[in-house]
Amino acid sequence: MLFAISLLLLTSPTFAKVPDSVEVIHWADVSDSTDREQVVALSFHKLKLEELPAELAEFKNIQYLILAKNRLSDLPDFIGEMKGLIYLDLSQNKFKTLPDEVCQLTSLQKLILNRNDLQTLPACISGASSLTYIDLWDNPIRTLPESLISLENLKKIDLSGIKFSPSFQEDWYAKLPKVKFIFEEPCNCME
Repeated sequence: MLFAISLLLLTSPTFAKVPDSVEVIHWADVSDSTDREQVVALSFHKLKLEELPAELAEFKNIQYLILAKNRLSDLPDFIGEMKGLIYLDLSQNKFKTLPDEVCQLTSLQKLILNRNDLQTLPACISGASSLTYIDLWDNPIRTLPESLISLENLKKIDLSGIKFSPSFQEDWYAKLPKVKFIFEEPCNCME
């Protein structure tokens, strides 16, 4: 029973969401009077943006950044300077590669990348040394970088919606035995 509850908690969407106690401000509600120093959570959800506004750099205390459901394929350089960022949602965008700026985020714990066009993660992902969770659901991932092994805090990687061979799955279970992988049923259909 305890195992079932633990599994439910690890596989539930709340593992990857912003805590309810955090006030998330949507970009459409930001005005000149918004105190940029006080904002810790900012959402650009569903704005159809192809690039982020330069004004985002003014928000120095951001911990939670939601960029889901846009048309982004790259990030501005200043994202790498957001050292307090612990949660980054890049889901449902146009990323073919993960921007190197993400690898500079040493406080980042949760990285949501589902429903992009990623085929792998860059080796520099090990620079985001605080990562506990990576959501890669429904990306055309074919490989994972060996540098994932150096992420000592990693607890969960969601690779659901992607078909991998039994040997691929077994290999990663052996490399990261303390990490909970969410895999589809193994199949040799992609080899």
